[in-house]
Amino acid sequence: MRRTSPGALFLTVVLTSVTLAGCTAATDGPTRTPSSAPPITAGPEPVDQSLAKYDSLRADLIAAFEEKLPGITWSVDKGASLAKSTDGRCILQTASMKSSADIVEASNNFEAVFAAGDPVLAQHGFPAFGGTDDVPGGWVVARSTNGSGSTVTIESKSPAYLRVSVPVASTSCDPKELPTG
Repeated sequence: MRRTSPGALFLTVVLTSVTLAGCTAATDGPTRTPSSAPPITAGPEPVDQSLAKYDSLRADLIAAFEEKLPGITWSVDKGASLAKSTDGRCILQTASMKSSADIVEASNNFEAVFAAGDPVLAQHGFPAFGGTDDVPGGWVVARSTNGSGSTVTIESKSPAYLRVSVPVASTSCDPKELPTG
């Protein structure tokens, strides 16, 4: 029977450990922690002011996404709307946008979405997306909420959607308050 020297045994254990660690340390891509919504520090603004302000944010985000993800275009999915939430607030939904293709793989699991969107969010007073939310059903979702409770959501499961929800000051919450044209 042949005996193994202590040095050879140690080297075998170390090499086996390194090999196993390399196999188990692989991940499916970048991981981030989603940002938390900040406390509400501002009240809702009138419908017309909010629509102009948040339509500008939506347009800036789409321009940034189209620049960072060439070949993927965005179009209006649904027009702007007003509706009462279950807690009685009036919520403006700007026009939602729909991508021409899924963006998860093209954006390296949303890393390009964060790189393009986070500076735009900052310019409009929102925190960075930070990461994706744990959502069932295969959706990849990122959100950012500002101090007025307005939320930008981007979600993808072939295609992707961009939505902006904004609490607004309105006594009637009637969709007729939305400008036409």
